[in-house]
Amino acid sequence: MQIKTVRSKEELTPVLLNPEADGPDFAYWVFSEITGGKKWENMTILSPGTYGEEFVKTFGHYHSDPFEETYLVVSGKGILLMQKKFFIDGSWIPTKVERFIIVSLSPGDEILITQEWGHSLCNVGNEPLITFDNWTHGHTPADYDQIEKLHGMAFYIVRKNGTADIEPNPNYNDHPNPEFMTAAEFAKLTK
Repeated sequence: MQIKTVRSKEELTPVLLNPEADGPDFAYWVFSEITGGKKWENMTILSPGTYGEEFVKTFGHYHSDPFEETYLVVSGKGILLMQKKFFIDGSWIPTKVERFIIVSLSPGDEILITQEWGHSLCNVGNEPLITFDNWTHGHTPADYDQIEKLHGMAFYIVRKNGTADIEPNPNYNDHPNPEFMTAAEFAKLTK
């Protein structure tokens, strides 16, 4: 096992609701080669806590290649934000999303992510959120570009009145109504 990525609060500021907000110095760590070439390639550990009112999250990205990725929740309580690319006449319109799905995650949940879905993990629990994934293809800067340009996903997950809530990202046009699903319900969409 080796460390692949460490994402500091400073590196996450381009996609935060409030870039000046205080929070954990390090948002998450990604370790690779965790099972020696077996099913899982990477382990991601997200810190608990918030940046202001926004829960700690991963940067968010799309896949620029056609490969699928599967996540397994090992421990903790999380939310996976999923936004489906919007196309007009075959051209992707990054400022608009076709669907936005908020997937609640618990230990043991597995979720398949296909190329048309941008995604970001949020830790909404009081302990680290730990996931495994099978991504072996690497990422290019293009995978992160649109999320960074738009300052995050189409919605932010924030703490309001002690619970997780949503806040629209004003850099997107015509937000779809968010859909709330379990991992099992989302799996029916990708079959």
